[in-house]
Amino acid sequence: MSQSIPTPDGLPVLGNALAVGRDPFSYIEAATREHGPVFRVSIPGLSFVCYADPELVERALVTERDRYRKDPRELDLLGTLLGDGLLTARGESWERGREQVQPAFYPGRLREYANVMVAETERTVDGWHAGEHVDIHAEARDLTLSIVASTMFGIERVDETAVVARAADAITGRFEPSRIPVDVPLWVPTPTNRRFERAVGDLEAVIDRVLERRAGEAGGRSETDDPDLLSTLRSAAEAGALTEQDVRDQLVTMLLAGHETTAIALTYALALLATHPDEQERVLDEVREVDGDLSPDTPLPHTDRVVRETLRLYPPAYMLFRQTTTADTVAGYEVPEGTRIVLPQWGIHRDDRYYDDPLEFRPDRWTAELRAELPDFAYFPFGGGPRQCIGRRFALLELRLALATVLRSVRLEATSSTEFAPTPALTARPEGPVWLRVRR
Repeated sequence: MSQSIPTPDGLPVLGNALAVGRDPFSYIEAATREHGPVFRVSIPGLSFVCYADPELVERALVTERDRYRKDPRELDLLGTLLGDGLLTARGESWERGREQVQPAFYPGRLREYANVMVAETERTVDGWHAGEHVDIHAEARDLTLSIVASTMFGIERVDETAVVARAADAITGRFEPSRIPVDVPLWVPTPTNRRFERAVGDLEAVIDRVLERRAGEAGGRSETDDPDLLSTLRSAAEAGALTEQDVRDQLVTMLLAGHETTAIALTYALALLATHPDEQERVLDEVREVDGDLSPDTPLPHTDRVVRETLRLYPPAYMLFRQTTTADTVAGYEVPEGTRIVLPQWGIHRDDRYYDDPLEFRPDRWTAELRAELPDFAYFPFGGGPRQCIGRRFALLELRLALATVLRSVRLEATSSTEFAPTPALTARPEGPVWLRVRR
């Protein structure tokens, strides 16, 4: 007979809801240490089993992935916004969409995007003034949105950045445990649900304007010369491989997911460097050594370690959700069919079984020896398996080039009001503005 899955102590009826709602990040860290590798979290309507071990994560995402699928409840909620975009599509629809989107992320295309990434970052930094306090999260969101607009949509900027930012706030807030101790259906007219529904409409309107803008530019542009993602998707629709709704779903997915998580990672990277000035100087020294020559091939080993360490400490997608399609036995425990599974990057990335002083920001920990010894899924900020984030290389390139471009022009300093604690929503975005001081 298999053992009963351990469950951290909770309250009658509410179970672990209050503890998770107060601070889910600390809760997952502590439960990973005390109850791993497998434990159950009991929340009314949202109970799940946590696989807090790299081998079990690999089992769910790779070796036994046929026993697991993306959580239908998450897909249904996100599907209200993203339709059959890559994050939410299933089966043949997902395979067809990935086939059409994949060329936008080929290595040759990434090389072309690099110049845009540098130029847009320079434009952002040029708007900062010495001594000014900037909300680096707001700046990072505008920057990454501009990069997506240019590289994916073929337009210079998305003018409606404030609309997209508000929509992203409303959408991620719908997933915030502290606001939803129980699973509230979308049809219940709570303030959070109303904001979510308005956000869906706002983003659809932005996509309408993007499509109109591109249609107006069509006379002076060949869709076959230097095609971007939008051109590729429109060509696929004309050939009958995609519907017009498929095109819209993929564009909404790229507009939202393509900038939000990268903006969060860039925010944490710059905030960590501002609070660790010695590390900031090392990045600057590295940029000086290459004489400001920034391209995909430019060697920036310490900058790369900073990016990797930031994504370890603050993975924007801090947990993945799956559901068992058949019963499975893991670490001696029987996990029934239909069980909601959580794969917690946040807890595993901060586990002292794999990292010395795991709560410390130490880019130099990323030696070749550590990377060789580390279990494959002790570090998985972009997920893994067939549904690993398609934009992984794009995001890593954007982060390294943006960091180097910012720091070759300015220094960023922490102030007495600098805070960058994460809030537990769909992503681990900062709870409020992240104020840093600019020094030329």
